[in-house]
Amino acid sequence: MLKRSINLFIALFAIAIIAMETYIYWHTKFRPWQPSSSIGRLIYYYSFFTVLSNLMLALSCLWLSVNPNCNRYSFKVIRLNGLAGVIITAIVYNLVLRGIHTPPNVLMKITNESLHAVIPALGLLSWLIWGPFRRINVHVIIGSILSMLSYGIYIFVRGYYTNQYPYPFINVVRIGYPKALYASSIVFLLFLGLVFLLWAVERLRKRK
Repeated sequence: MLKRSINLFIALFAIAIIAMETYIYWHTKFRPWQPSSSIGRLIYYYSFFTVLSNLMLALSCLWLSVNPNCNRYSFKVIRLNGLAGVIITAIVYNLVLRGIHTPPNVLMKITNESLHAVIPALGLLSWLIWGPFRRINVHVIIGSILSMLSYGIYIFVRGYYTNQYPYPFINVVRIGYPKALYASSIVFLLFLGLVFLLWAVERLRKRK
């Protein structure tokens, strides 16, 4: 019962934060480079790795609150993407982006901290304590890698046509393709490393 309640709380918390920011982005243009139209701003918002990672974590937690023993392939890929994604989100934001990113108001500061620190911590801790484990294997890892590569292709293709990129370290307009591709490769390798680390932790938990 507690496990289901914790997963439900994480899911609803993340969904509420993302819904709040969705509403804000729909109505407000905070930066000059953001799209002028409401729909354009929403597409821009949902292109952020942070948002998608938290959304996948929320979806996997919601799934677990309904079916704690879920073993479907789609669930396992979403779960792994969500866990690895929010860990990367916390690492990259707090080490690289926090010093250059200033939320425009108090409400956005709250949502910002929630997506980059609070929810990632809750998601990782809940997995370490309750799992579920025995969900990561080679096929799931391949699915996660393909998802990550698809996201990267989408970002660069969309950026090519719109000149809009969600993060400064992959902004081709400002830094060029070599630096942007190098930075994205570092993030991809970090993602790959975390995926295998989560797999290793899971295998250790299985032995116990």
